[in-house]
Amino acid sequence: MLTINKVLGFAGLDMSKSIKVARHMDTRGVDVHELYTNGYFNLYQSYQEKNVFKDCDYLVSCLGIENNQALFIGVYEVGDVTKVEGLPDHLDIPYRGKAKVHSKYKYELKKLNGFEDLEGRLVIKWQNIAQAWCMKIDTNEKEVVQLLPKGYIRDFPGYLEINLPFVELQGVINDPTANSVWHRMLSSVGGVYLIVDTYNGLQYVGSASGKEGILGRWKEYAKNGHGGNKKLKTIIESEPNRVQKFKFSILQTLPRTLTKNEVLIEESKYKHKLGSRAYGLNLN
Repeated sequence: MLTINKVLGFAGLDMSKSIKVARHMDTRGVDVHELYTNGYFNLYQSYQEKNVFKDCDYLVSCLGIENNQALFIGVYEVGDVTKVEGLPDHLDIPYRGKAKVHSKYKYELKKLNGFEDLEGRLVIKWQNIAQAWCMKIDTNEKEVVQLLPKGYIRDFPGYLEINLPFVELQGVINDPTANSVWHRMLSSVGGVYLIVDTYNGLQYVGSASGKEGILGRWKEYAKNGHGGNKKLKTIIESEPNRVQKFKFSILQTLPRTLTKNEVLIEESKYKHKLGSRAYGLNLN
């Protein structure tokens, strides 16, 4: 059986050290995959309510995925630990008030180089859902079940479950080989989509029709974030980094055989329901 212990050992990790492996999966309305994508994850895992990384030299971090599996995202050297009372007020974090509220320990975690080719690709089995989220790696060896292609973003979750941050949208669009399921599914339907500026909650409702369906329209957004929409373009021109706050989802799928006017009728219904003309980012 090929285990993550063997793979990391081959990659240069000193397996004689005290090492723990963790499967991060938050049920409090926090998407750990999004935190990882947007650069908040290391800070997120640094704060803990219990002294879980005590006497630990290295931490092998993974993100929870479906089927009781975990996606390897890196090895961290565990340094000093300090006692804290919750999260500092000065931290600008998307999970404030949802997670880490009662943190008691803050760890200095430094990501190790040398494992980049495995990060975001190596999938391991986590036995069962009742198993602890963090444990010693030497007594709980995890089987490697898959090595995902380079450039892979995440599994296609179903049309109405999509909620992609801009950076992940770009990754999906720019690497059609690694994300072939996304390209196949998004190009097979037209529909009405939603863009939310999570900075202030304002919404933009748009629609897609034609040969490439939703994929074709979202390719335009992946290029510059605004896809030619005037209000979105104004936002990005005045504050370029704001595009990283945009999230893309699908409100309704429609057959590609519908005419553009038929699709626009459905789009208009959602604009009315959501008030995106009067209170959002739609001009008409």
